[in-house]
Amino acid sequence: MAVFKLRVLTPEKIFFEDETEQLIAKTTSGYVGILKGHAPYVASIVPSEMKIKIGSELRSAAISDGIVKVSEDGAVTVLTSAVEWSDEIDVARAERSKARAEKQLKAETSRTEFDLAERQLKRAVNRISVAKKN
Repeated sequence: MAVFKLRVLTPEKIFFEDETEQLIAKTTSGYVGILKGHAPYVASIVPSEMKIKIGSELRSAAISDGIVKVSEDGAVTVLTSAVEWSDEIDVARAERSKARAEKQLKAETSRTEFDLAERQLKRAVNRISVAKKN
């Protein structure tokens, strides 16, 4: 298969920057698979499992919300608030985050605090799910 340049960025770091044959990510419209020669494209990513083909391996990562962009030149950029490889997820920490978020959702809070807790719960559940697939 042919390769394309992929960059996965968070506010804190460059998570991945190399050539790959395939990227699979979940957008608000469903899963999208990107190969070399994909048409220019921009979509919102939802918290989910993202897969990157590295050599002969399809490696999984838990990704938060963000965007994916395929440029005119074929380069692909993923911008996200958080991402981590499935084998690096601290499941115990994710379980604690899930419990905190569930507790916060049950408390009488402002709409902003509720929305934040809901996002934290989705991220924790996603991290746990992706880690357990590993």
